[in-house]
Formats: sequence, C-alpha cells, structure tokens
Amino acid sequence: MFGRIYIYKLKELARNRYLVGWNFLFPIILATAFYMGFGNMIAEDPDTFKAIDVGYVNTGDIDTSFTLMLDELSKENDDHEKILNVLEYPSKEEALKDLKGEDGLYGIYVDDNGDVETIVPFNGYKTTTLNQIVREYENKVTLIENIAKDHPDKLESSMEMISGDLKVLKEHEFGNNTSQYLQYFFALIAMASLFSSWISTAMLEGMCANLTERGKRFECSPASKLLSIAAGILAGLTLQAVSNAIVVVYVEYILKINLGAPLLNIIFLTTLGSGLGISAGVLMGSLIRNERLLVVVPLAFTMTCSFCSGLMWHQIRQLIEANFPILNKINPAALLVDCLYTRAAYGKTDIYYQDIYIMSGMIAGCLIISAFLLRRRKYVSL
Repeated sequence: MFGRIYIYKLKELARNRYLVGWNFLFPIILATAFYMGFGNMIAEDPDTFKAIDVGYVNTGDIDTSFTLMLDELSKENDDHEKILNVLEYPSKEEALKDLKGEDGLYGIYVDDNGDVETIVPFNGYKTTTLNQIVREYENKVTLIENIAKDHPDKLESSMEMISGDLKVLKEHEFGNNTSQYLQYFFALIAMASLFSSWISTAMLEGMCANLTERGKRFECSPASKLLSIAAGILAGLTLQAVSNAIVVVYVEYILKINLGAPLLNIIFLTTLGSGLGISAGVLMGSLIRNERLLVVVPLAFTMTCSFCSGLMWHQIRQLIEANFPILNKINPAALLVDCLYTRAAYGKTDIYYQDIYIMSGMIAGCLIISAFLLRRRKYVSL
C-alpha cells in the first residue's frame, strides 16, 4: 500500500505545472541570470587560490621523499584542484630561464639527495606556501631521524602517522572557492530547497476534507492517514531532491561555477534542505485551513527566509549574525547557506556539523508537531 501511494503521489506532484515551474525551472533561470551578472567575478576572483607553478630539479639519481611529497601535492582533490603544478627540469640553470614570478614559473625546488633549496623571486602568500612546504618536510625528516636514532621500534608507526599528516594540506584545500559572490548561488540553492514547502501544501490539499473534494474522499477512505502522508512526504522529498541535484549539476558543469565542495556532499546538503522545506510545508498545511493561504504563506515564508540568507544582498546574513545571531539559527535558509559556505571554505568543521544537527532537529520537530495536529483533526460531518 505504501509503495502504491508513493508512486501515485509522485506522479501527481510531477504533473503539477506550477510546482515544476517554480521548483525546477525558476532556480535554473535565476542561476543563469546570476552567472550572466557576476559569474566571471567568481571565476576570476583574485582571492581564489590557483595552483602554483613550481620547477623541480633533482640532482640525485633516485627519487627522494621530497619527490613523493611533491607528487602528493600535485594531485587533484575532490574539487578537481591542486596545490602545485610541478615542472621537472634537468638542471638548475634550465629552470632559472623559466623563472618569471607571477606570469610563469613562480619558484624552483632544487633537491640534492633530500637537501632542498627553494628559489623564489618575489614575496607573497605563494612564497610563504612554497617555503612552508619545505619547512614541513624538513621538520618531518628531522623527526624521523630522531625517532630512528632513539626509538627504532616505533619508527614504523611514526612513519604512518607522519604520512597521514602530509594530507592535511589536501584535506583543508587551499583551492576552495570562497568568493563573496558564491554566496548568491548558495542562497539560490536554499531558496529552491524551501520551495518544496509548496509540494507539502499541495499534497495536503488532497488529504484534508476542509480544503478540497478530494480531501473529503481521502478522509472517508480506509487507507491509513499516517501511511498516506508519509508516502506523500517521501514522494515530495524525492521530487525536490532530484530537482535540486539537477540545479547543482547545472551550476557546476554547465555554468562552470565551482561550489567548492564534492558534488555528492552538496547534493546531500541540498537533500537535507529539501527535507526541511517539505517538513515546514507539512506544518503549514496542518495549521492553515484556508486554501488561498496555502500558496501565500509558503511563498512569503520562502522569500523572507531567502532574503535574510543573502539572496538579494549577500551581506545581510553577516549583519544579522553581528546584531541578532539567533535569527540565523532559526532561519532554515540561512542555516543551509552557512552549512554550504562552511563546507566550501573550511571543510567539515564543528559549525558544519552544528548546522546539520539543527536542520535535522527542525525537520523532526516540524513532523512531530504536524503528526499531532493532523491526528487530532476531526470534522462534524463529511
């Protein structure tokens, strides 16, 4: 029974033209408008880290541990970005001919059997990065030598620990795109997720006897109300999750806007946002008894939350955080934007998980209250 209701509800919602238009087409159109307005500012953001072109000269006959470290740093991360572009040269003199600073080869590593010399022509964060890589390498080599000398029995475990530490640079990706304009796309995704509240209210129109004739027939049917609503919620979540995934893929691969996090991670977060919009819509549908308000209230709710999350002005969320931070913690759109931005800029930090826990708690709370209200709804007659 559950599967049959789920399929029927999925077909019913997919055939609703205004839901398909607003939940799927409108976000794509708005994303295209954003791209035409300031997409180039994201792609050419001067604050965005770009892989450093560095020359490498190995004067020895074999690869050293520094060679292996450079290989690790020149691999692409989950966002198809890397820290270094390593160009090998047969001699130091050949490499110096291509040393052009910002417009070409930025630095040179000369590896003499593990003794590394760094050559850079300018000061800047790239110079700091190149020097820090060598400094970390030398610290690790010194540590290994001391362990081998004083505690040779612990050398193997120490090597494993140090090898794991070398991945820190990759895990906290230098190349994350944290342009201020990227927040508009995060706010767009949050708005699309909250549009799913319309799906819930549209679904409940056909399940409440005080709203439609279909609702009267449903109330009189022997089907379990809880089972039917759960199937409808799952159908709506499926539709909105697929819609959001298509929008994310469109932004990433068609518009070529790097959202700064692995695709599957972003889709997971947008699916969580869809669940939040669905549950909020169910709560609205259980409280509202006017058919017209079932359209007006979700729209007002979505646009108000989206405005406060930075859809129209990206600094509004920061202003709210500075003056009234609790509002950002109860605004579902702001939570989703903050979660996406934190994941893109800083990785899976405590704030990232905190936002996920709060959104999950909101979903559970909305569904519990809605179940209580719908369960107790009675009619004098049908």
